Amino acid sequence: MIREQAQELNILQNPVDLDLGEIFHLRYGPLDLYLERAESQLRLRWMTSQDFMDSSFEYQLPFKGMFPENLLSEKRFAFTGKIPPLKILPCLGEKPFVARPETPFMILPGEKTSIYLSTPMSLRIMDNQSHQIIDELPVIERTKTWFGDSFTSGQLCFFTHIHAALKEDELPFRPHRALTLVTIENRSKKTIQIKRLKIPAPYLTLYQEERGVFVTSTLNVKCDIKGKVKELKIVRPSLGDGKNVQIFPPREALPSSIFKSVTELMR
Repeated sequence: MIREQAQELNILQNPVDLDLGEIFHLRYGPLDLYLERAESQLRLRWMTSQDFMDSSFEYQLPFKGMFPENLLSEKRFAFTGKIPPLKILPCLGEKPFVARPETPFMILPGEKTSIYLSTPMSLRIMDNQSHQIIDELPVIERTKTWFGDSFTSGQLCFFTHIHAALKEDELPFRPHRALTLVTIENRSKKTIQIKRLKIPAPYLTLYQEERGVFVTSTLNVKCDIKGKVKELKIVRPSLGDGKNVQIFPPREALPSSIFKSVTELMR
């Protein structure tokens, strides 16, 4: 389904050029971000609400309103000359995300299924000319969790409330989340139950469709007769209109054997 609200997200590809004393405001889901050009410095202020389902999107330049009284955080960055145009770039997280569907998925032997997920993003603030990174903020508050069989075998991940569905249209639109498609083919003789699913965000590429929606690389998983991960491919997304522009590359190169057992990816 083409989401008309997503067209507004295309404005994020524009640079932010601030005059002295001018303020830029971005409301991006639960995150409120303010950038102010002051004398010889850039002031960064932000706050994050607890409402992970917040779907707000506001882009104001210049910002003429009043600062909320409960702004929680502030940073200042010194500049000797004029502050260059800035780029506010959505990106994927630096750790994998663990998704817990509201209802577990069951994949019978010999069956193949597609699962659509909404993956939380961060915002990277950078110099639009030199591409120097100034700061990076998660859009939602993230909780760390351990995903593995034991404390010696597993990986530290982010846990968040991630919506999962068998059809893209069943996912609610969230401007601060990217669509991720996972296809799983069960060639084993046992039913695979998915209570939790690990999304390897650092290995995924982030794209933006012509309609504005952000999507990630697609994960194609094949499990062999013993329940081992026989094949894991990370490919260009086939979601939406297919006219995708790369926004953010993978943070890490994909290892040759990222997962050996199916339990390293889903539990």
